[in-house]
Amino acid sequence: MLVGGVFVFGLLLVWLFSGSGGNGGNGDGSEGFYSSDWRPKFQPFDKNPRGTYLFHTLLQTHIKTKGVYLANSREELDSILVMDDKKKTFVFVGNLFGLEDAEIDTLMSQVSKGSDLFLSFNKSTENVLERFFEEFYLRTDYAESELVYTPVGNFRMWSIYQRDTIAEQWNAFGDIRTKGDSKSLSSFMEMDNFIEIKMGKGKVFVQTNPNMYYNYQIKRTSGFKYANYTIDQLSKYRDVVLLELGRLPDDYGDEDTDEQEGDGGKKDTSLLRWVLERPMLRNALLLLILGLILFVMFRSQRKRPVVPYQGKKKNMTLAFNETITSIYYSKQNPYGLLQVQRKNFYATILKHYFVDLNRREGDRELRTLAEKSNKPFDEIKALILQLETKEVSKVNDQTIMEVAKKQQAFYKDMGIISDRMEQRLKKREMVFRRNLLIPGALIFLGIIAVLCGFYFLVIAKGVGIAMWPIGILLTTFGVLRLINPYLRVTETQLILYTEFGGKREYLREDVISTKSTSSGVIIQLQNDRKLVINYWDLSRFDREQFDRFISKVHTLDL
Repeated sequence: MLVGGVFVFGLLLVWLFSGSGGNGGNGDGSEGFYSSDWRPKFQPFDKNPRGTYLFHTLLQTHIKTKGVYLANSREELDSILVMDDKKKTFVFVGNLFGLEDAEIDTLMSQVSKGSDLFLSFNKSTENVLERFFEEFYLRTDYAESELVYTPVGNFRMWSIYQRDTIAEQWNAFGDIRTKGDSKSLSSFMEMDNFIEIKMGKGKVFVQTNPNMYYNYQIKRTSGFKYANYTIDQLSKYRDVVLLELGRLPDDYGDEDTDEQEGDGGKKDTSLLRWVLERPMLRNALLLLILGLILFVMFRSQRKRPVVPYQGKKKNMTLAFNETITSIYYSKQNPYGLLQVQRKNFYATILKHYFVDLNRREGDRELRTLAEKSNKPFDEIKALILQLETKEVSKVNDQTIMEVAKKQQAFYKDMGIISDRMEQRLKKREMVFRRNLLIPGALIFLGIIAVLCGFYFLVIAKGVGIAMWPIGILLTTFGVLRLINPYLRVTETQLILYTEFGGKREYLREDVISTKSTSSGVIIQLQNDRKLVINYWDLSRFDREQFDRFISKVHTLDL
């Protein structure tokens, strides 16, 4: 009940304070207006009383072309001009107007080609005014209203704030000399306030009272007719560009005026100044600096060092053997690899059986090893002869594989290699990856295609929307080739990955034979199936690794 009573009381207060006055007059012929927000001025899409939404809406209904474009920056203005070379109408309504030299030169070049420029401002920077006037001087009248004379009629314009009429400054041209032929379009108190200047093939319209285009003015009959008369001076068959990039803040010129006008008519504000001018952002910056100071102070205090965790050392024997094997294979020196096998075998025997085969005299050490290992003497003798052969030319990959198999069998029988280690060796996977050149090129082309799509869309070319899917497809295709391997060899399977991320699986037991060619390897499978591995799709390192794998295939079971 209490909440309902408060709600009803609030509605009653709103009705009493807003509905009693209605929309009546002020007793002096002017119409009364009321709004909750009369502070914003001259914003083109603001529906508050002192916005210019109604003026720009009338302007949009006046033209018969595509519509109205908004230029908030130099880049947006350039992109609008790049779209086409048709004549346009450039419009600004606001308190202060200013452009850089390059920007006003761009507009004047468009005017000289036949475009029109409509400006309604209270003040403007010198570099803009000197483009139209040889001499420029404004006169003012301080009054609540002005009667504006035009060829189509006379219109009373009022200065209103909320429900009251207030005295305001009304500007008009004084002693001026234009750079082109000019004529008067409207005036008050025998002073022109709206003129047309002929500049090249185009025209420049200058109106000195932007407050005549407020929303509350146009809602009145006289203000509506005057706005229509103004807009009728502009062409119906040209696109309109709103020059919001020229809108300057109301406090422009209050300080450092000479410096501001010296760089082309715009105030040079840095990002830090933009932050410091706003209390919330300034406080946030100060808190950030204070936080950094506190962090440095506490972080710099002495701290007890953290004792690092000493984890269990990893058995690197297998990795060491694989590294040595890879080095000797890359040098294509089977005899050198055989010497490494002999040294490792002799070191293992010395470690486990305390028999030094490097310093043996005759067959005494071999017989001692046979007794300790319970292996036949002839088998050990044959292995030693293979390890110590002096016929370098007869040592090849097949010899290395046979010696490796005999060593592994010896280690297994003696318990040096456990069943767990053997299973680990069998389960090792080999991965062969693709060449990085092709996926890198695809990703690069995809990015270029997407950027070209953005560029074409900026300049209003329809082909830009078609470049995006092409670029995305190329990039996706390149990424898939980059992240997926070319071939994976497991204990039981051969897995071939396609270019699109799919994969094909083949059983190792189905392999019948392999055939090496200059361009790759053809693996013959059962049921007349073939698996073709292309060298050009493999990286240089992976190609060498794959060649060694194929050499094992010829000597061992795949």
